[in-house]
This record gives sequence, C-alpha cells and structure tokens, in this order.
Amino acid sequence: MATFASSAGPPAQQPAGLSLTGTIPRRRGLSRRSFLRGGVGLGAMSVLGLSGCSLGGNSSADDLGGSTQLRMLNWSDYIDLTSDDGTSLGTIDRIRAEQGVQVEYSTDYTDSYEGYQLILDRAVNQNSPAYDIVVPVFWRAAEMIRNGWAEPVPLELVPNHVNLDPAYMTNSWDRGSRYQMPWQAGVTGIAYDPKLTGRPITSIADLFDPRLKGRVGIIGEMRESVALAMLANGDDPSRPTTRTAQAGLALVKDAVQTGQAVITYEDFADKLETGELAAAMAWAGDAWLLQTKRPDIQFIIPAEGAIRWFDTMVIPKGAANVAAAGRFMNFVYDPANAARITAYMGTNSPVLGTQDALRALGDENALLADNKLLFPDAADRNRLFTWGELDAEVETRLDEEFLRLVP
Repeated sequence: MATFASSAGPPAQQPAGLSLTGTIPRRRGLSRRSFLRGGVGLGAMSVLGLSGCSLGGNSSADDLGGSTQLRMLNWSDYIDLTSDDGTSLGTIDRIRAEQGVQVEYSTDYTDSYEGYQLILDRAVNQNSPAYDIVVPVFWRAAEMIRNGWAEPVPLELVPNHVNLDPAYMTNSWDRGSRYQMPWQAGVTGIAYDPKLTGRPITSIADLFDPRLKGRVGIIGEMRESVALAMLANGDDPSRPTTRTAQAGLALVKDAVQTGQAVITYEDFADKLETGELAAAMAWAGDAWLLQTKRPDIQFIIPAEGAIRWFDTMVIPKGAANVAAAGRFMNFVYDPANAARITAYMGTNSPVLGTQDALRALGDENALLADNKLLFPDAADRNRLFTWGELDAEVETRLDEEFLRLVP
C-alpha cells in the first residue's frame, strides 16, 4: 500500500433495443449529472455494416500521401493550448510552426456514450470520416478496433512509437499498440481525510467499514468502481469473468443501496474538501489538485491494488489524412512535448522519458517529475490493473445495472 501526501453528418443507424437518451460524465467533468437511461452500450454496433472491415497491415508512406491537414476530436481541456502564463505556444501551435501540420481541433467529445455516438455518426458511419484522430476511452477504442473501424497506426511515420510505455502494449485487443496510441492516463485509487476516518485507510475493504456509512464515495465509472470491488473480492479485473464481474458489481450495489456509499464523479474532490465524504474512490490527478488546497488529504494505492485507465488516439477507418495523424502522434510522443502536456494537465503520461524531460524543464515542472501521483514507482506500477475484456453483451448488462444505481 502506498500513501501519497501533497507535493507541490447523417445519424448512424442504431441497433434495435438501444436507446441513447443521456450522457455519462467524463473524468474531467463536463456534464456531471446527466446520465444514460434505458438501453445502454454500443457493443452490438457492428450491425452498422462495418464489421466486415479488415484490419490489414500498414499502408506504405506513398499511399498515405503528404497532407498537412489534420482533424482531431478530443475531450475538452485535454491539451496544452498555451502555457499557464500565456508566454509560450501550446502543442497545436508548436506542431504547426515546427512541422507545418494544420490542426482543426474539436472538443466536442463530451462522454463515453453520446460522445462515442458522435464518433460513430461523424467518423465511422460515413464514406469520408469527419476526423483523422479521435480520442475515446480505451474500452471504446477496443470496440472500434475489434469491429474494424480503425486504421493501423502508420508506424513508418511514428518512430517515437518506441517511447510508448510497455504497460500499454499488452492489451489483448491490440497487443503491441498497432491501432491506437494512448493520449493520457490515470490511476483510480482511494483518497481520504484522516481526521474523518479516524485511522489510516489501507485497503479497498476499508470503504465498506460500517463506521464510515454515508461518507464514502464510489467513482461513477463502472469499469473502475467494479474493478476495485473485484480486487476487494480477491479477483483480477484485468481478466474478468461474468461471475467475478457480477460479484464486484454486487458489492458496489450493496454499498449504494444500503447507504454505505454514494456515486461520485470528479465531485469527490469537492466533497472531500468540505468534509461531506471521509473517503472515496478517487482519480489520482484530481486528488493531486485537491492536495494543493488540502494537503492533509491522503491518496493511496490500496493493498489490493488500483485501476489504471487511459484515453487513446485512434485513426478512424478511411480517414483522409493518415499521414498527418501519424506525424501528430510522433510529435506528442517526443518526451519534450509529452512533458509540456503533462505539466499543463497533471495527468499520467504514457510516454517514456517524460519524467526526465520534466526535470529538464526545471522549476515547478521538475517537482512534478517526483510526484508519485503522476509517476508511481515500480512497486506501485506492479499493482495497477486495467479492465480486461468481457463479452460485449455482458458488459452492456453490467453498464445497465450500474447506471440504475445513479441517483
């Protein structure tokens, strides 16, 4: 167990039975309180007629063309558009100045459900996709890759692919990371107020202590909260089965229905700050920001382990500007450029060398390089788990049951 204190187009045809009538908030918090109701999940979306797309090898550089235009869809507030003081260029301006790549950058991706529907409407279900790079959460990227909706990364244009942290290259749905490159990542562990808990929190099981009833937050992402509950049950969320996932969900469901815990999103930080919560499943980056105001708040990787998540860059099948997409990926995988994004975002970088590049930037950036919330040490990294694959119908049912817990 590690404890971290403060350190400074036309709509897609929708499969029968699926209803998209709301949104699920994303981590950085755009629409906290609107939710998907009724039928959920897009696991059966292969009926769009795209399931037959092949996942062939990389095209030659000549086939990719030399376009310098790039259309990118990302989450809001998820890139360094300028430096904090406005004195230096952000990533978009730097790649234009250094490589001549003209980026049309959209922040219309707002969540993993309706936002993902936007990808399908404008990037997948058209002969000419509206974007050349999209940045879904990893499990949505897995769906795109499985269904043949993604172009392979043009590795001949991305020599910096060698800088990808190997931890992100072992996913069964894209071993070697040939069809996606992680954008930013994070860790979901536990944050708590020692004054309110009355003792150190060391385990996921501590969240279910009756003495904390009504003052516990459960993160509102099914694949993170259920995954943590699976760890509490002694099960491995990176190799889920229907039985172990349902057992994890049952633990979460019982905690919510009995009043032991409440569902939270990024607002767990607000509720910890005000004392409404004593402990909560927490995103490390948000906990780090909270600690700048409340240095007494602790963040831990519990004894059982914690959850690693990531959002990742995917080139939609048929994208017009694959070459420019490759050049952009290569640019942001230069550790010097990755360090600037990390310094601005306070998220975990998937790029090897980012830590040293932050030290080279000096001042407060060098302090970030030693922040274990952003750069867990080797021992803690070995206890991070990423949600594995389940049958799409099973995950859809898990999503549906989880969303019924949302007030």
